[in-house]
Amino acid sequence: MLHVAICDDDKVLLKELEREVELWAKEGQPAYTAELFTTGDAFLFSWEEKRDIDILLLDIEMPGMDGMELAKRLRQRGERISIIFVTGNPDFALEGYDLEAVSYLVKPVKRDRLRAALDRAVRLSGSREALLVSVSAGEVEKVYVSDLFLLESMDHETVLSMRDGRRIICKEPLRQLEQELAGKQDVFFRPHRSYLINLGFVERITRKDVQMENGILVPIARGKWEELSRVYMRYFRKKFS
Repeated sequence: MLHVAICDDDKVLLKELEREVELWAKEGQPAYTAELFTTGDAFLFSWEEKRDIDILLLDIEMPGMDGMELAKRLRQRGERISIIFVTGNPDFALEGYDLEAVSYLVKPVKRDRLRAALDRAVRLSGSREALLVSVSAGEVEKVYVSDLFLLESMDHETVLSMRDGRRIICKEPLRQLEQELAGKQDVFFRPHRSYLINLGFVERITRKDVQMENGILVPIARGKWEELSRVYMRYFRKKFS
């Protein structure tokens, strides 16, 4: 299911954008939800609780935390949510694209431009591989593979260390998650029976441990160092060739 959020302090425009998104979704996104926010603070509070938004239509000039500040905070935390700026001021366009915005739409928003931006946002969201993990009875969370530093086995559960510093405890065992991650665009390796690491976040490899970019040291089991070195060099050459 696609999750869309619209954040604008103009309640009339907020409802207009909601209607436009609904019409667009009927043509190709049968399963979707839309949430409305009138302040950046309200959106950020909701995001920190659920982190389930795929696309954010975001006004820039709002009281309190404006849209540009909200976007900066999301990017600083490593959040890859697709942002479409919707504003009455074209002067922020360059800064908006610096924040990797999908599009920058000037009010009054033209329907064809909005739909084109939403289509592009969907393509970008779909290109990000994700896992669904069970975090408690009846609750699941979507975890983007590219944001996953490492996985650590803990009894019959697994601790996921994320790019933004979060640690998510999920019910799935490490072996199951290793199987689900096999073949993903990001390459994972198991240097120790209790750990699975994302090679994209490796900072340094010694004969005893692996230092990740977030400073975590992961032990290397006996006999695994040579294999890890070969796999990492192959990964590195392929990624940057």
